[in-house]
Amino acid sequence: MRQTSPTKYLYIVGRGHSGSTIFSILVGQSSAVASEGEIIGGFRRGYEGKRCANREVFSESAFWAEVGSAFERRTGAGFPDAARWLNGRAHYTQILPNLLAASGSAAVLETKRLVEALYDSMSEASNRPVVLDSTKELATAVFLLRHVGPLKLIHFVRSPFGVVDSYLKRIKSVKRFDMFRMHFRVERHYFVPMVVSAIVWTLENFFCELLRLFYPGRFIRLHYEDLCEQPIALLERLERFAGVSLAESKQAAAERRVMQPSHAISGNELMRGRDIAFSPQRGLTRHLTPFDKAIVTLCTFPLAMAYGYFGRRSAKPALLMRPSPQ
Repeated sequence: MRQTSPTKYLYIVGRGHSGSTIFSILVGQSSAVASEGEIIGGFRRGYEGKRCANREVFSESAFWAEVGSAFERRTGAGFPDAARWLNGRAHYTQILPNLLAASGSAAVLETKRLVEALYDSMSEASNRPVVLDSTKELATAVFLLRHVGPLKLIHFVRSPFGVVDSYLKRIKSVKRFDMFRMHFRVERHYFVPMVVSAIVWTLENFFCELLRLFYPGRFIRLHYEDLCEQPIALLERLERFAGVSLAESKQAAAERRVMQPSHAISGNELMRGRDIAFSPQRGLTRHLTPFDKAIVTLCTFPLAMAYGYFGRRSAKPALLMRPSPQ
């Protein structure tokens, strides 16, 4: 078994509803980066019948067929079984096991072999040397940092007010609250989901800060608000950190040009079935009352203050994934 991989891996960690979808699409405009959405997290039950962002059914996609063939050639393992294994290892209950597992254990070595083969196969199928995974799960981030060498982690952060506001918008639309891969029916009372979302924002970001203390050279924190306000500067920071050219990404941001959908099978539904343009604008939260904002402040202070969300970033800029004109 080879000890290192020639492919570079980038992994996004952070809360859902933080703007990672448009960020990963934008980074994926680079000819050096294969950005296919939530890779490991996308292989949930029934993924074979799901449509990719480009509207292809996964089981009929030539790209994923090539990835599967390359993966099986590398590992000798069946792709469906391996995908289920990796997705299971990404569950939040695996955070501590992944943190405490011995590097030489059979489970760790097998997971390392499979995840590297998956990323390398995607690199081969796309003919791009860097693979970006926007799964965001902490359990996978912990495993990758501890056991996969050629990887760097992107901690993507958005204002807790923006994150909770986005969660409430979705909850009110679908009458359902999703947390830790569990689903709860919500008809009218949104206080509990709001508080849970705010507390989880604090806990996950705090845990990421602890990881950054142990892996400072492999960790960068990027803010959604900076993507909205200064996309070129943010992409240049990522260029220096990752050692990869993002010239096409910077051009797409500057021109706000239409970006083609990827083969992603998981991520924001807005990326499916349409071309997307990078379109930042300023906006305020729409679903939080003053009382709600006070509760979110209590649940996220002082980390939100440390991140500048009661100062420079308090304007809460918004960013659209604007569909191209028909």
